[in-house]
Amino acid sequence: MATPQRPYWKSTPLKARILALLGVFFLFSTIGFSIDVMQLGRQPIPALVISVALNGIFAMGYAAAGTIFGKYRWWAMVAIFIVQNIAMSLIYVALPVPPVATAMNAADIAHLQHRMLFTSYASIAAMVLGYSCFVWVMITEGRRYFRAHAEIELASEIHRTLVPVIDSRVGDFEFYGRSVPSGEVGGDLIDVVHDDHGWIAYVADVSGHGVAPGVVMAMVKSAARMRLSSDGNSAGLMESLNSVLCSVTKPEMFVTFAYLASSGDRLHCAYSLAGHPAILHYHAATGEFSEVTCSNLPLGMFDHQRYASSTVECDPGDIFLLLTDGMLEIENSKGEEFGLEGVKAVVRQHASSSLQTIFQALLDATKHQGRASDDQSVLIVRSDGGQSAA
Repeated sequence: MATPQRPYWKSTPLKARILALLGVFFLFSTIGFSIDVMQLGRQPIPALVISVALNGIFAMGYAAAGTIFGKYRWWAMVAIFIVQNIAMSLIYVALPVPPVATAMNAADIAHLQHRMLFTSYASIAAMVLGYSCFVWVMITEGRRYFRAHAEIELASEIHRTLVPVIDSRVGDFEFYGRSVPSGEVGGDLIDVVHDDHGWIAYVADVSGHGVAPGVVMAMVKSAARMRLSSDGNSAGLMESLNSVLCSVTKPEMFVTFAYLASSGDRLHCAYSLAGHPAILHYHAATGEFSEVTCSNLPLGMFDHQRYASSTVECDPGDIFLLLTDGMLEIENSKGEEFGLEGVKAVVRQHASSSLQTIFQALLDATKHQGRASDDQSVLIVRSDGGQSAA
């Protein structure tokens, strides 16, 4: 599930931000020196100093507005441009430039030469300082980026290991599931755990994007596996996970969760959901859908919560789909979401096909719908009541 992302400039160290703005200042302060050259050094020294300073300061303002104000940056830049022109006009009114001399003596020529040399050296110094600031920022931030990139690559490998493609059969049921992350590291989890007494299939969706939700996802899988290895019964699973998450996650993080379980009775499956989209139940006999749901809060929000569960009848050939909202919330150009109805339409069309074919058809349909901004995860369970087609 998506959450607002921290602006990239806020994740940049303060020192790097200051040096980048200084680089902008020094680079654009040369405009003040260039104006002095165009005026043949006639403007008063105070006017030159103020012009150099203001050109650098307003350039810093443009740069800051472009990163801080987001979609309003152009309005901010227009406002800065107006203020800049007013300020520069006031300078020229308060410190007017003397008229061009009709004749120059040797002293005037010497003064002009010294002024042009000073302006040239000052421009070169400003450009060198600005360039040095940018190079320092590029080198330090480049190193930081590559370190972070290496860590993300490692986290991505861990994610692929923890959330592999599921393609298996347990007794009278077959399973297929995949998680397609929206970035390098996903926060979705799909898993099937089974033993001699039955199986449990579950999906989880950690709030947010990136490495932190990926770490929480790994904790959810570890905690679930530990709980189910000691007691394969699904009863009490979500209470255990909620207790773990409340003690190790940040207050703003939470996990939605849904499971379907069988203890050997192929006609009935236990289920529960915690703030998760409904489990879709396709009835093979009628070709209709029912939405299996349960009113529980997400995991990790409040400790000592009780989670209700129930059972659902399962006939031969029935299909259950446990999915995350990343697939449901994809919008088309009209702003219409794919939703549960989009999933139902695809499944009806491919219900007799293999589970892998159903998943691929869903993925293709969502790609046609629009661009995914969140992880897409689906776990499909089918009762072995009919022969699956390839």
